[in-house]
Amino acid sequence: MAQPLVRVVFALVVLATIAAFFATQQLKSEVPLVIRFAAKPKQFSPNADGVRDRSAVGFDLSEPATVSFSIMDGEGNEVRRLVDDEPLAGDEKHRFVWDGRDDAGEVVPDGVYRMRVIRRDEGRIVDSFKRLRVDLDPPRVRLASAEPGVIAPREPGQAPEVTLRYDGPSNNAPEFRVFRTDDSARPHVVRRFRGDGRSGVWHGEVATGPRTTGPAPDGDYAFTVSVRDRAGNLAVAPVEIPRRAQARPGTGVAVRSFTLQGPLGVVPAGSSANLEVGPFDRSFSFVVSRLGDPEPVRRGERIGGSFRVSVPSDARTGLYLVRVRAGRHRALWPLAVAGLPQSERAAQRPRPLVVLPAISWQGLNPVDDDLDGFADTLPAGGPASLDRPFRGGGLPPRMRSETAPLLLYLDREGLAYDLTTDVSLARGEGPALGNAPGVAFAGSALWLTEPLLRRLRTQVDEGLRVASFGADAFRRSVVLSGERLVDPSPRRRADAFGEATAPLSTSAAPLTVFEDGLGLFEGLDAFIGDFTEFEQSRSLPSAARPIATAGRDPREPAFVAYGLGGGLVIRTGTAQWSRELAEAALTEEVPAVTRRIWRLLAQENR
Repeated sequence: MAQPLVRVVFALVVLATIAAFFATQQLKSEVPLVIRFAAKPKQFSPNADGVRDRSAVGFDLSEPATVSFSIMDGEGNEVRRLVDDEPLAGDEKHRFVWDGRDDAGEVVPDGVYRMRVIRRDEGRIVDSFKRLRVDLDPPRVRLASAEPGVIAPREPGQAPEVTLRYDGPSNNAPEFRVFRTDDSARPHVVRRFRGDGRSGVWHGEVATGPRTTGPAPDGDYAFTVSVRDRAGNLAVAPVEIPRRAQARPGTGVAVRSFTLQGPLGVVPAGSSANLEVGPFDRSFSFVVSRLGDPEPVRRGERIGGSFRVSVPSDARTGLYLVRVRAGRHRALWPLAVAGLPQSERAAQRPRPLVVLPAISWQGLNPVDDDLDGFADTLPAGGPASLDRPFRGGGLPPRMRSETAPLLLYLDREGLAYDLTTDVSLARGEGPALGNAPGVAFAGSALWLTEPLLRRLRTQVDEGLRVASFGADAFRRSVVLSGERLVDPSPRRRADAFGEATAPLSTSAAPLTVFEDGLGLFEGLDAFIGDFTEFEQSRSLPSAARPIATAGRDPREPAFVAYGLGGGLVIRTGTAQWSRELAEAALTEEVPAVTRRIWRLLAQENR
C-alpha cells in the first residue's frame, strides 16, 4: 500500500508545480511591461533648420527590466536602436531623442514609424500603437490676395487695412514681409508683421528706424508669407525674395497719393476729353493750357473722381497740359489737340504731321496695372495699359527731354504742323499718314504696332518723308488690344526701313558733317551740337540712297538722311537732339538744321 500512496503524492506535487508555473505566467501576462509609449512631437522634420528637427520618444516601464528600444518603419523593420539590452528602472519615464536618422546616420525616408520595446529574458515584444511621422516635404502655400490693392496711407482720413490671405496650413502667427520693389534694383524688406490663422493685416506702414514706423511712401509693394506645417517644415510664398516671374495679380499693393489719367489719342478742338482723379474721390481744381503758354483755355473745380474738359473750338493745334491740384498734390496730363476740323484743314496747305510716341510713353511708364507688386512695362515683357496714370502724377517718360523742346521750338519759330499720337494712328483716328507730305516722330518711337510699321514703310516707298527726332525707333512691335499693350517683340537688328544701328555713349562731342546732299548743313559750322549719346548706323537698307551724314565716324554716322523708294528718311542720330532746341541752349546749328528738316517735310512729294 505504501508504494501506490507515494506515487499519488508525487503526482499531486507535479500537478501543483505545473499549475503554479502557469499561474505565474498568467499573472505576468496580465501586468503590461510598458505602461505607455511617448513621442513629442509626433510629426517632425529632421532638416537641421532648428525647428522640430527631432522628437522625444520613449516609454514607461511597469517594473525594472533589461530591454531594447527601437524605431521601426511601416514594414516592421528596425531603422534605429536607441537602447540595446540595458537595465532600466520600473515605474519611471524613459525618454530618448530621435533625430530622424537610422543606425548608419542617414535621414530616414518620409513616412510613418512606430516604437518597439523588447525584453529578451522573457521573450516579450511590445509595439506602440502611437505613430511618428517623419516629413521633410514643405507645405504647399500660395499667397492668395491683398485687398485693397491701392492705398494712400499718407492722406488724411485714409487709414488703410490691407488684408493678406494665403492658402495653406493654418498658423497661429504666420510671418508676413513687405517688400518695396520699385526704388532699387532689388526688392527689399520694409516691414515685418505677424498674422493669425491664414491671414494678416498690413496697416500701410514701413520701418523708419529700429523701433519706429511711418506711412509707406508712394510706390509698389509685394509680400511674402512664411508658414510651417505640423512637422515644422517651412514654406515661403511665393518665394523668399519676390520676383516678377512668380508674382500673381492681386497679391501686391500700390501706394498712390494722387493720380490723374486721361486719353492718349488726339482730341479734336470743340470736343471733350474725359479724365479721372484718383485714387479716391476728393475736391480739386484744374487748369488747361497750351504747352509753353501760361494763359489757361479752361479752368474749373470739381468734387469726385471723373471729370470732363471741353476743348475750345478755336483751340490751336498743339500739346496741352491738364494741371490738377488738390491740397498739396499736383498732377499733369498731356492732351494732344487737333486744332482745326478735317474739312477746314483739307482746304489749307498740307502741313507736316507730328506724331507723339504715346505707346512708348506708356510702355516705359512704371505703374503696376495688375497689382502684383511690380510695375508693368514693355521692357519687362508687358502687358501695359494705356488707361492708367503716369507715375507720380508727372509728365510721361522722356516727354520733357525729347518731345516738349521740339514742340516748343516749332511754336516759337511759327513752323506749322498737324498733331496726332501713335495710338490714334494705330486706331485709324484723327489725321492720317496719307494726308501729310511728311511725318515727324517727336521722340523715340520705341514700340509701334506691326500694321503701323508696315504702313510707314509702304508710305515711304510711295513718297512719304519721315524724320525721327529720337533714337532706337521703329525696331519693336507691340499689339494694341483695346486699352492694353501686349506681346512686345524683342529689339530687331534693323528698323522698319531696314537700317541697322548700334548705341554709343561717350564724353560730350559734336556731330561732324561728312556729307550734305540736302543742304541741311549748308553755311553752318562743320560741328553740330554737343552730345554724349549717339545711335550709329551700321548698315543702310539695301535700296537706300545716302544723301546726308554726320557723326563721329564717317563709316558709322549717327545723323543720316537717305532716299528709299520715292520717299526720304531722316534720323537725327541722338535722343538728345531736341534738348539742343531749348530756348536756353547756346547752339545755333541744331535749330537751323531742324528748320531745314521742317521745310523738307512740308514739301509735297507725292
